[in-house]
Amino acid sequence: KAIVTDKAPSLGSAFRKLQSVGLYTKTDHRTVKYLNNLIEQDHRPIKRRNKFYQSLRTASSTIKGMETIRGIYKKNRRNGTLFGFSVSTEIKVLMGITA
Repeated sequence: KAIVTDKAPSLGSAFRKLQSVGLYTKTDHRTVKYLNNLIEQDHRPIKRRNKFYQSLRTASSTIKGMETIRGIYKKNRRNGTLFGFSVSTEIKVLMGITA
């Protein structure tokens, strides 16, 4: 098994930290650009720069709302669970509601 992410240094560090506590011990971490990286590609439209945000707080609130709407209308989330997460749980987490 392998997890594919982009080459951001924080992702490699986080993965090594998870392995040091005993998680994902039999999983490889691949940092190949554009290699079936569905998680990073999913957030591409939201990651682009937007000059209309007045502060980090408004940007954060707007992006949370955009992610919630995208999560509701995304086909594979509408059909059930994705990697063990349900739609209702994802929305509750995004909105800060305790599950």
